[in-house]
Amino acid sequence: MPTFRSAWNWVFGKHLPKPPNPERTVEAAWIPHWQAQMLVDELVAEGIPAVMSEEFSIHLTMYSREPMARIFVTEDRKADARALIEEITGVPPSNRKL
Repeated sequence: MPTFRSAWNWVFGKHLPKPPNPERTVEAAWIPHWQAQMLVDELVAEGIPAVMSEEFSIHLTMYSREPMARIFVTEDRKADARALIEEITGVPPSNRKL
C-alpha cells in the first residue's frame, strides 16, 4: 500500500528517472543548416542513427540569423551524438529555444 511519503515523492519529482528509450527520437542539436548534412553523415559513419530536419523562416529571430536545422537521434544515443558534434564543431550543440 502506498504511503504518504511515496505519494509526496512521486508528486514532487523524487522518483527515479526513466532509462533512455532506444525507440524514442529526441533532438540532439539545433545548428546552422550548412553544417547539418555533414554532421549527420559523421554521426551515421560512427554508428549513431541520425536524421536532420530543415528549419527555414523568413523572420530573423534573436536566436538565429541564418537557416537552421535540427538533428534527431534515438534517446539512448543522444549523449554520444552531442559529444561527437561538440568534437567536430568545437562548440557544444544547442537546442531550439522556445
